[in-house]
Amino acid sequence: MIVLTATYKDGQIVLEQPLPLNLEGKRFQVFMQELDQNKPNRREPGSAKGQIWMAPDFNEPLEDFEAYYS
Repeated sequence: MIVLTATYKDGQIVLEQPLPLNLEGKRFQVFMQELDQNKPNRREPGSAKGQIWMAPDFNEPLEDFEAYYS
């Protein structure tokens, strides 16, 4: 599946990027979905800060695997 972003203007669909060359001569279907213009397209660095944590004993050996350590 290939996802292309386009804008509909004056009765025409204008693609942000040209179609891939491997589509030449092939039939394909177009499904249109309206995107929220206010939603940022990219993730912001640091946006998950404070939401992820690791247990203090993260690097400690697990008791269930003690038999495999020796």
